[in-house]
Amino acid sequence: MDDLDRTMRLVEVDIAAEEERAGIFDPADVAYPAMAIMLATRRDNLKVTIASLAKRLATKGDGHQNNALDRLGYAS
Repeated sequence: MDDLDRTMRLVEVDIAAEEERAGIFDPADVAYPAMAIMLATRRDNLKVTIASLAKRLATKGDGHQNNALDRLGYAS
């Protein structure tokens, strides 16, 4: 799960770099970079995957998974 979180953070850095390169930071702007849109979709999918895995682990849990949920900001 830590690898997924790290990947999500790297994707966020890539989004920021793409926005900076284009000089457009508003996703509602018609000129917003297509690459940033694609990366944002990837980031959002990673967030859903992380939350889903964390919840599955928590149901099996011994408590360690709840700490992972808290650390990633997905605690219920």
